[in-house]
Amino acid sequence: ADTEEAAHRLAAVLHEERADLLLGYDANGGYGHRDHVKVHEVARRAARLTGTRLLEATLPRDFAQRFVRVVRALRIPFDYDAEALEHAYSPASAVTHRFDVRRFAGRKQAALAAHVSDVRGRGRLSAVLRLLVWLPAPLFAVVAGREWFTEVTPAG
Repeated sequence: ADTEEAAHRLAAVLHEERADLLLGYDANGGYGHRDHVKVHEVARRAARLTGTRLLEATLPRDFAQRFVRVVRALRIPFDYDAEALEHAYSPASAVTHRFDVRRFAGRKQAALAAHVSDVRGRGRLSAVLRLLVWLPAPLFAVVAGREWFTEVTPAG
């Protein structure tokens, strides 16, 4: 479905369920996955149509930049455009909601591992995803134990 059609279908569900909140991705779709970018577009439009509060999953840009420096220092093959990282994700000042999800780290790591084609593939992020999946649980909780969101106004 195109963005407008999908947004109208989602808006109907939001209305039917009397949803108070919708979760989506930031404009970059998190790490740039085209499906996530489409989720961003559809969620933004559906939120505008319904006036539903929208939180977009993101990372503080400085966190992402530090993570990339660590990955590169460990010499993990990683194809990421440094210039793109200057504009990806969100400035820390734009983050409106922070959640400590360390107690769910095991589930989060298992969910990541379930993305078999991404983890075992040869994509630009596959080596990093493998690292995250193979990290000992306590270390994974330190690295991935937070979730960040920006709240978007319905008109935004």
